[in-house]
Amino acid sequence: MTEQRMRMKWIKTVTCAVILLSFFFSPRMSYAQTESELNFYVTPILPESQLEGGALGYFDLNLGAGERDELALEIENGSDQAIEIEISAHTAFTNVNGVVEYGRDAESPDPTLPASIDELVEVPETVLLDPLEKRIISLPITMPEEEFKGVLAGGIRIKEVISEEEQTQSAEEGLGIRNAFSYVIGVVVSNNRSATDPGLELLDVFADQVNYRNVFSAVIQNYTATFVNQLEVTAEIRSVDGETILYETSQSSMQMAPNSHMHFPIPLDGDRFRNGEYVLNLTARSGEEEWSWEQIFSVEAEDARRLNELDVTVDTSLNWWMIATAGLISLLLIIAIILIVHKKKNAKEGGKS
Repeated sequence: MTEQRMRMKWIKTVTCAVILLSFFFSPRMSYAQTESELNFYVTPILPESQLEGGALGYFDLNLGAGERDELALEIENGSDQAIEIEISAHTAFTNVNGVVEYGRDAESPDPTLPASIDELVEVPETVLLDPLEKRIISLPITMPEEEFKGVLAGGIRIKEVISEEEQTQSAEEGLGIRNAFSYVIGVVVSNNRSATDPGLELLDVFADQVNYRNVFSAVIQNYTATFVNQLEVTAEIRSVDGETILYETSQSSMQMAPNSHMHFPIPLDGDRFRNGEYVLNLTARSGEEEWSWEQIFSVEAEDARRLNELDVTVDTSLNWWMIATAGLISLLLIIAIILIVHKKKNAKEGGKS
């Protein structure tokens, strides 16, 4: 009997284990599925002007002022269907996380840029590739007529065009969203590669938001034609007439693109903006270089109200406890006033009698 019980207990244990394993390792159901196959491949064909000993995965050129050259991409359609490819050129910029982006344009290019990559590189609007076709696409590049120091950086973005018809067909077949994959091939050009010392400037600080959350944004500019590497920034916010640090943050291992600026965020961590004057102390370091600034700025009541209403972490609902308390206090004051008036009236009537 004991042996039979032990056997039944062992069977139950194994069954539970199998159920648990099947739960952890079985595929999950989801509301949207995505296709993950890559339909095309891109290889840069480096020109003779490519710097000797430079990287092999991107274009790294040294050309004279006004000089022309040819960039080339080998694009292969790896699918059994015709595909349309879109090619675009972009100038590198620094995003809010301190990361250099090469595959899209900045909302507002820095005014210190000597030129933009999209002005220098000629790209076709679209390229149609037959099934399994391999083709070399030529991209002429012309340097600015005026010589500049340092480097100009950007990227060539190669993206598959997904038509609305294909998206609709994928949805009807139960494939969900179809991803549009893209490659970004870096481009760095210069007239000469003499060393350029980095230089930073604090342009502005103001009340702002990142992902619908309140932050103070400090606008840091790299006004030089060189990358600023391993950038570390620390920032503190105080009231203009106080010593207490209200908000502080630090970030390291960042990078800034040549002739670019970034909005460095100092988060409020769920706090509301309050109008008034503040002071920012900010320090930036890169290698042996260090820059420090102190700047007074103000937050207007209208801006604070507008941003607080948009912040998803700030409770903008009515505080019924405060309203009830204020109403109760008002009611007690009214009752007190009535009692005082009534008492004075009775006193006058008693005096007459």
